[in-house]
Amino acid sequence: MTAKRGLALALAAALPWSMPARAAPTAPDLDYMARLVGEAVAQRRVLPDFTRINPALDMESLYGVQQRYVAARLAGGERIGGYKGGFIPQLPIGGVLFAAGLQDGVREVRRDDFHSLLVEAEIGFEICAPVTAPLADVAAVRAVVCRLRPAVELPDAAVPDLAALKQDLPHLARVLVPADIATRDVALGAPRAADAVDLAAVSVRVTQDGKPLGERAAGPANLALWESVRWVINEFALARGYRVEPGQLIMPGNLTGLHAGAPGRYRIDYGPLGSVEFNIVGQ
Repeated sequence: MTAKRGLALALAAALPWSMPARAAPTAPDLDYMARLVGEAVAQRRVLPDFTRINPALDMESLYGVQQRYVAARLAGGERIGGYKGGFIPQLPIGGVLFAAGLQDGVREVRRDDFHSLLVEAEIGFEICAPVTAPLADVAAVRAVVCRLRPAVELPDAAVPDLAALKQDLPHLARVLVPADIATRDVALGAPRAADAVDLAAVSVRVTQDGKPLGERAAGPANLALWESVRWVINEFALARGYRVEPGQLIMPGNLTGLHAGAPGRYRIDYGPLGSVEFNIVGQ
């Protein structure tokens, strides 16, 4: 055997042991991702777009980030005030509403307190009986909801390229889910007994300094909101291990679109359900 052939055989025998195997893909660090979200929210910075960084992330991982972010806020002393849905029924997603953000009698909103303030007209469905198992139908939802309230969400939608992402809902949802779907504050109107309000008769109109921004006409389509509330309770809150308790508010999504929170006087008229008015100030 030649010296060269002997060296080749020795190398062939040694390579499988001496060369490191290809590293297996590491699991995403959901705790670290949740800290990044918390820092961005606290510092009013643009939210991280984890999907752009790692397109392989699935929705369960993104909800895992959300749950860790929510847990950190609860550990800091905050309380859950309810739950919110978005993009129902096309691409339903959910998030937690914190009690401190549910505010009565809002008169002034400062733009400086937000990175990217939006105004969203919604309706809050107040839970008045504990829900410990999925609700079978709309009748079961109605049995646990005792009051309805005008609920104007004031989210901090610090989303990179929001205008573009509004045309790409799957990507936008993947940005919003880890950040608890950008929930922040909610300006609440006076409650009404649920059995005294016909949702089909409720029209919603948003104006800024008297100029219309968005409108939802009254009609039977509004009754679908009850089914959306059922999705938030069953498929988000209960499915993710949260408790649905009396006093909590369920918000199933915006009714008139996303409106930029520019300075001005806002009136959100819900017809027979009442109205909410406030000023947005600052540049």
